[in-house]
Amino acid sequence: MKKNYLFILFIGIALFIGCSEDTEPIDNYENFIIIDIDDGTTNEETNSSGDVETDLIAGQYADSGNVTATEVNGNLDITYNTEGDWVLVETHLYVGTQADMPANNPGNPRIGQFPYATEHDAGTTTYTYSDLWEIPQGECIWVAAHAVVYNTVTGEEETAWANGEDIDGNSWAMWFEVCNN
Repeated sequence: MKKNYLFILFIGIALFIGCSEDTEPIDNYENFIIIDIDDGTTNEETNSSGDVETDLIAGQYADSGNVTATEVNGNLDITYNTEGDWVLVETHLYVGTQADMPANNPGNPRIGQFPYATEHDAGTTTYTYSDLWEIPQGECIWVAAHAVVYNTVTGEEETAWANGEDIDGNSWAMWFEVCNN
């Protein structure tokens, strides 16, 4: 009887290992949005004006608009723009180095300590933070763009993040990188 259990266990392990998917190394930079502020080139598609856009994800599932990084006179502007039935309630923005981003001990961002924050009037769909940061040649910065958005049809209010890489910690907070190459 003991041999039967060992045989079944061996077959189960062999099937599990044999059926597991092959994994390829993950490109750690596949979700980064990197913009060269000198000429507007990027590793992502740009819109007709050369700006770089990433989706504004509400509640981890809904595309509620976009966040755009734009170079204006050597400085970075970040614009939040909602789409469809979504409007902005609040925006919070961090632009800088990873080490300087306000975070708690597990690494989750402290949104209330982000240096840029605005509560918006009812119905606001677009908001821009201007002249945020001059990125030195050859350097990169983090952009963590958070918002609270409201759906005018369903009445749901959601937290939203600009799509990018996960921030360390145990939340779904995200960031993207902007470079001056």
